[in-house]
Amino acid sequence: MLNKSFTDLLNEMAVLLELNQDNVFRIRAYQTAAQAVAALTSDIASLTREQLLEVSGIGKGIADKIEEFVKTGHVKEHDDLKEKFPAGLLDLLNVSGLGPKRARLLYDELKIDSFDKLKKAAAAGRLQKIPGFGEKIEQNILKGLHLAEQARSRMLLWEARRLVNDVLLQLRGVPGLLEIEPAGSLRRGKETVGDLDILCASRNPDALIERFTHLPSVERVLAAGATKSSVLLSGGVQCDLRVVAAGSFGAALQYFTGSKEHNVALRERALRMGYTVNEYGLYRVSDKKQAKPVAGKTEQDIYKKLGLSFIPPELRENRGEIAAAEKNRLPELLEESDVKGCFHNHTDLSDGTSSLEDMADAAEKKGWEWYAVGDHSQSLKVAGGMAPAAVRKKIEKIRALNKKRRVCRLLSASEVDILADGRMDYADDLLAEIDVVTGSIHSGFHQSEEQITGRLVKAMENPHVDCIAHLSGRLLGRREPYAFNTDKVLQVAERTGTALEINGQPDRQDLTDINALAAKKRGIPMAVSTDAHSTEQLNYMSIAVTVARRAWLEKSDILNTKTYPELLEWLKD
Repeated sequence: MLNKSFTDLLNEMAVLLELNQDNVFRIRAYQTAAQAVAALTSDIASLTREQLLEVSGIGKGIADKIEEFVKTGHVKEHDDLKEKFPAGLLDLLNVSGLGPKRARLLYDELKIDSFDKLKKAAAAGRLQKIPGFGEKIEQNILKGLHLAEQARSRMLLWEARRLVNDVLLQLRGVPGLLEIEPAGSLRRGKETVGDLDILCASRNPDALIERFTHLPSVERVLAAGATKSSVLLSGGVQCDLRVVAAGSFGAALQYFTGSKEHNVALRERALRMGYTVNEYGLYRVSDKKQAKPVAGKTEQDIYKKLGLSFIPPELRENRGEIAAAEKNRLPELLEESDVKGCFHNHTDLSDGTSSLEDMADAAEKKGWEWYAVGDHSQSLKVAGGMAPAAVRKKIEKIRALNKKRRVCRLLSASEVDILADGRMDYADDLLAEIDVVTGSIHSGFHQSEEQITGRLVKAMENPHVDCIAHLSGRLLGRREPYAFNTDKVLQVAERTGTALEINGQPDRQDLTDINALAAKKRGIPMAVSTDAHSTEQLNYMSIAVTVARRAWLEKSDILNTKTYPELLEWLKD
């Protein structure tokens, strides 16, 4: 909880400094630090100053602010900056298409400092009258408003996992606890999550509820009953704790995991077999008082009694999983332990915060067999894109490092921009020197569907392009996908053998599970990637693997499961 709050503070500091027209390097330092803290798997309050300074992106100034925040819950410089601007002005910066300069201009010209005022002004056509705005920008802001309002009620999967893990960690030590698991859309691995649901069985429910309602992260207790308690955590996130009998834990876990559609289909199947299923257990229909459950202690028991193999939570969306389970044809889903390396990531040679050597060492610590060291190409200047000479220098450095390394082999990689006309950002002779070329679109998002489809097709037809990254270009809660013909792109990927990436960045998760499943059915190779910008962000592989599991993907569908010699053979082919 503390990490999330401090990450939000750092991001807000960067925005406030930009509104204040501060030094661009100072602004970037706060943005970089926010990335670093967001990816940490350890609580900042548990880290010593020395440990904090070892984290790439955290310098002495940020470490000072972390210590101040842990002690007081505030940072004075942040409080002072906030006093300079109306509170609602910061909310506007969550709207796609509104940067600090435009938001400041809207406030100065029209006194707009809230979503409501912005919506009314845009709907009335008042924005396009301001210099630098136009009808198209006004319409894009209206779309961005809708997206931002939706995002307010949900959080990203990575954030939800961190919050619930923090709660679980503090509850697992309560005497009498028998079992505890998160449920709901978080357990199914949905890309965004609303409220948090936790299910438990305990011999001492009162002690558990007492601990839960008095956690340090609890802002307000909404309800505290004998079997269910609800609280608001820091940041306004609702978390519900349900306590059930040990004999009903499996039934309750299945029921509260969902999805609603899966549960409806399961109930219909149960009725056809003479059973009824609910959160208390599986009963014979003839047992009107539901006095003697047939199953309920474990989820496996429920599915087995209904003639089904166990259905992993990620598949419970009523997309054919029940029929497959009946025939024992469910896929053997990808596990993170199957992953042997990562294609797409960044170092401090472009917009990453960790050095090439540190990223390689972190990959080796994860037990990976190989690691493709990537960075942005030259046209993406805002991300420190590398000039051709710098790329060749990096390739030589990787070759030299490989002579010393034996556990985790390094490959040269580059995330190469697909330009507005479909050409790649580097010439073919340089692309041929790079081991793994990942093509991606970072500009021209408002081109027509035909234009963007054409760009993607042209890139995939380039024999040097191995993979297409974050296919739709979306940023969850901030940017809609650009328009492209999905079916045509998948057809060309199948024909050319170009891999498609499942990006583990929490706000990308792109390919989506739906498109990844469509790619699997065509036999298109896929890669799970972290798109890491720091050593800590290599942990985003868990998000990419979750998307892959929701897409029914197996080890054989994923390039990252190849050994180093197998990968070299695939790249050669």
